[in-house]
Amino acid sequence: MKENSANQIKDVMWTFLMDKGQKENILALKEAVYDLIYLTTRKSGAYQKGKNYQVNWEDLDMVMMEIVIEATSLVLSERLDELEEREGENSD
Repeated sequence: MKENSANQIKDVMWTFLMDKGQKENILALKEAVYDLIYLTTRKSGAYQKGKNYQVNWEDLDMVMMEIVIEATSLVLSERLDELEEREGENSD
């Protein structure tokens, strides 16, 4: 596994990129992934979800960026490592 180069930086400004520097938000990640799926599979590119919530085709870049940010947070929070370890235990 690659080392996180941000862990070596002594500047507080970069703590958000260090291991354990983020808190995961699995619900936000799942929601963004489903928004991406829905956006890319709809012919109109826009839909109503709930009363005041709308995602338009123009929001695609932001939805993808949210996925990247939330996936990064999941990795840095080390929760993904826990899942990996459990997966390894179950495959024995």
